[in-house]
Amino acid sequence: MNPEISRRTALEGAAAFAVPAVATSAPTAHAADGHRLAPAADNGTPGGVPAAAPSEELAHYYRFQEIVEGRRMVYRSGQWRFEGSPVELDPKGIYPMIDDPDTSRLPEGSPQRKAAEACDQTYTTMLVVLQSVFDGHPGELRRAAELMTQLEKQAHQLAEMPRTAGGRTVLGPAFRFIATGRAVGS
Repeated sequence: MNPEISRRTALEGAAAFAVPAVATSAPTAHAADGHRLAPAADNGTPGGVPAAAPSEELAHYYRFQEIVEGRRMVYRSGQWRFEGSPVELDPKGIYPMIDDPDTSRLPEGSPQRKAAEACDQTYTTMLVVLQSVFDGHPGELRRAAELMTQLEKQAHQLAEMPRTAGGRTVLGPAFRFIATGRAVGS
């Protein structure tokens, strides 16, 4: 069953668990809207770590919430609020990604499967390295950030790869964790 879900409902669902609260913090200047904030490293909510530079983007969950709210997030009257300039959503800029990307459903040996498996491997390695950071090896953080960048590139490559030759939909990252040679959840 694949019920129709409105754009707002889907975005609210994605953003609801990612933006639990908008707390106050010292503002950082932003060229377009006044003040913006990068999320705090401790809990993912705005609250203590201002962006290092005005050109930094908000984390993806804040950007999703900006789409849901229809406004940029700005620092005003001592609080972070969605009261900045309007956020326009251009449907032409949205990838026609398949529902629930699943590497195991792609044909063995196909370029699509190989690209998806490489993305899954990078995702797994990134999680293992992040776990190492949290287990007391902060020197691994740079490697984790490099893997995040690699994962982003691979995800974009998948999002530009048709699921089938001449097909209308494109692939997307499955974000499978591969444990002992077998992906969890497959």
